[in-house]
Amino acid sequence: MTTDYRIKHLEMLQSIIARLSQQSFTVRGWSVTLVSVIFALLSAQSQHRSELILLALAPTWIFWGLDGYYLNLERRYRRLFASVARQLQTPSDSGPLPFDMVAESTHPLRDLVRGATAPSVAAIPVVLTALILGYWTFLVVTG
Repeated sequence: MTTDYRIKHLEMLQSIIARLSQQSFTVRGWSVTLVSVIFALLSAQSQHRSELILLALAPTWIFWGLDGYYLNLERRYRRLFASVARQLQTPSDSGPLPFDMVAESTHPLRDLVRGATAPSVAAIPVVLTALILGYWTFLVVTG
């Protein structure tokens, strides 16, 4: 009977992990889309482009933080998933309670920074930041 609860618990955790992964993918898409829209709007404008182009950094960095946050949560739920799965192999009373959905972190800020600096998360914002700063530099130089 306890095994059935644990398996259902694992299914619930897996659905949370899948949703977090999908959210992370969606955030990356929105980041690229918003920066592209800002570039398109500013390229049609002739005045103040060099100052306004730096506005494209805001959504880039905000979505970078969100993506890192989602990866951090996903990792925490994966650890909880592993803990519940271990209890299926070696039942004990010391693990998480059935249907416990709290994925705790002992170092939330450190985990968030690790999530945001993971190569899978940092790649797109770093490239977008480099493109924005490169374009801004080009506009200032050719002024």
